Amino acid sequence: MVTMITQRGHSLTPSARVSVTMYLFDDSRSLVNAEFSLDHVDGEHCIVVESSGGSNPARSIMRRNPGYNKLLSCLFSRLGVARIRVTRVMLDSAQVATIPVTDRVAELVTPYPVDLSGQDVEGFRKMLGRAIAAMHRDPAAMGGGNAQKRIRICLERPVRPEQLRCAANEQTPPDADFDHAPGLGETEKEYLRSSRIGQGGFRNALLERFGGMCPLTGIVHPDLLIASHIKPWSACTNSERLDSQNGLLLSALVDRLFDRGLITFSEEGCLMASPRLSAADRCRCNLSSPAPIALAERSKLYMAYHRRIEFVSA
Repeated sequence: MVTMITQRGHSLTPSARVSVTMYLFDDSRSLVNAEFSLDHVDGEHCIVVESSGGSNPARSIMRRNPGYNKLLSCLFSRLGVARIRVTRVMLDSAQVATIPVTDRVAELVTPYPVDLSGQDVEGFRKMLGRAIAAMHRDPAAMGGGNAQKRIRICLERPVRPEQLRCAANEQTPPDADFDHAPGLGETEKEYLRSSRIGQGGFRNALLERFGGMCPLTGIVHPDLLIASHIKPWSACTNSERLDSQNGLLLSALVDRLFDRGLITFSEEGCLMASPRLSAADRCRCNLSSPAPIALAERSKLYMAYHRRIEFVSA
C-alpha cells in the first residue's frame, strides 16, 4: 500500500494526492505556495505547474496552489535570466488528456519559441492566463474561464532546480527546510523527512514490493539495502517523493551507481551501463548480466525521466 500526504489540514490516507509547494523562493526569499515539478516527455524538457483551486470552506479544504500566479512570474523571470526559451505551453490536465496535443497548445500573441529575457514577465503571464482561460471552455459557461489550470511549460533545453529555486545571485535561505511546505503539520513533515532519506512508509513499501532483496545483486541484509528514488528528490513534487512506484530497493553500491547516473534501466527493466563505467568495474560490481527487474507502469514513467536526464550516456 502506498501512503501519501493530503493537502494541509487533512488526515493521512492511502493513495491521496498531495498539493503543496515545491520550494521556490520569491525575490524576497519567501516560499511560494504553489506546486510544480520538472519532467521530460516526448523529447522535451518541461516544467509542470499544478492547477489552482479546489477550495471548500464547508469541508475545511484549503485552496490548492494559492500562489499559482506568483509561481509563474518567478519561473518566467528565472527562465529569462537563464536564457532558456519556452517552446510551447500546453494544457496538461486529465480532462484534456484525450485531446490531440496540437489542440492543447496555448496560442499566444508572442510566437514560439519565447525568449523571456526580453519580455515583460508580468505581461507575458497575463497574456498566457487569458489564452489558457479561453481553451476548452464549456460553451455554456458564464464566466471568463479558469486561467490557473495544470500546464506543461516546454523548454528548448534542460533547466536545473537551482536555476529556479532562487532569484539570480541569491542563496537559498540558511533556515530553509526542503522537507515540507508552509502550513504542513508535524505528521506530514515527518512523512516527507523519512521519505527523503529512504525510510518510513516509502522504505517499507519498497521492502514489501521487492521481497526485501536487491533485484540486481540478491543482497537481503537490510543494513545494506537503500530505498532509492528513481526521479530525484529535487525534481519531484511531494506526491512523487512519497510514491513507492518512484523507488527501487538497491544494495548500497548499486544505489551509488544509479544515483550518479552510471547505470539506468530500459523500458523492459534491463540494465543499461554508462560508457563511463568500464566493463572491468561492471564485472567487479557483479553486474555483468543481471536479469531484468520488474517495473510497474508508473515506475516506467519515472525511469524514463532518469534515463533521459540523469543517465550519463556519453
